[in-house]
Amino acid sequence: MLSMVIVDDEDIIREGLRDFVDWSVMGIRITGEAGNGREALQKIRELKPDILLTDVVMPGMNGLELIQVIREEAHPVEIVVLSAFENFQYIKSALKYDAVDYLVKPFNQIELEQVMDKVVLQVKRDKLIAEFIPEQTLAAGGRTREGRISQEIVKLIERRYMEKLSIQDIANEICLSINHMASVFKKETGDTVVDYLTKVRMMHAKRMLRDPSYKIYEIADGTGYADANYFAKVFKKYSGLSPKEYRDQWS
Repeated sequence: MLSMVIVDDEDIIREGLRDFVDWSVMGIRITGEAGNGREALQKIRELKPDILLTDVVMPGMNGLELIQVIREEAHPVEIVVLSAFENFQYIKSALKYDAVDYLVKPFNQIELEQVMDKVVLQVKRDKLIAEFIPEQTLAAGGRTREGRISQEIVKLIERRYMEKLSIQDIANEICLSINHMASVFKKETGDTVVDYLTKVRMMHAKRMLRDPSYKIYEIADGTGYADANYFAKVFKKYSGLSPKEYRDQWS
């Protein structure tokens, strides 16, 4: 279960979200709630939730101020913003602080589930990323330009590892030269971009190999390799086993 804190200064909205939504079916458990930004910040610091669902228009510390402090303190929490339509400018500002998505009040159950499914997927991706790059590296680095660039590269690779993604594609996406990008990423993470891309692909390949319904060529294609034989060579070099030998361990 992923943990979540709900923040809204309107008791009826906060209580409705808490009591009338079956969060467990989404894999979420509410671990805290708050009626304003200052109270919410304390909850974030103490409870370290995976997800924050917050209103933006609140007395005292508003939602945007809360999100800004959360990002400055580098809390690894995914944020969903609640706002009335007439306050859409607040939503645009929140997205600049890497809020994952937003919900415009009033919203229905389907809209809520669609947004939360997206957020749950992002949290799971972040946890997979953390297996390769220590969280403190990303958290500390996120406060510098080089750290933010590295985070963007990591997120881009996790989002598009299944494509025929080249190093030039990544450099183009973040608007840097290949050499500059490679230098920054190596300095911040200790990995080359190529090595990190391979790590992510191999991690997902292992996950798919444990499912016998996938053919080897489907796994190759699903991890960005057009040639199944080349995929097998890369996999053996990375893991010490051929894809078939790795699969046989799980049968």
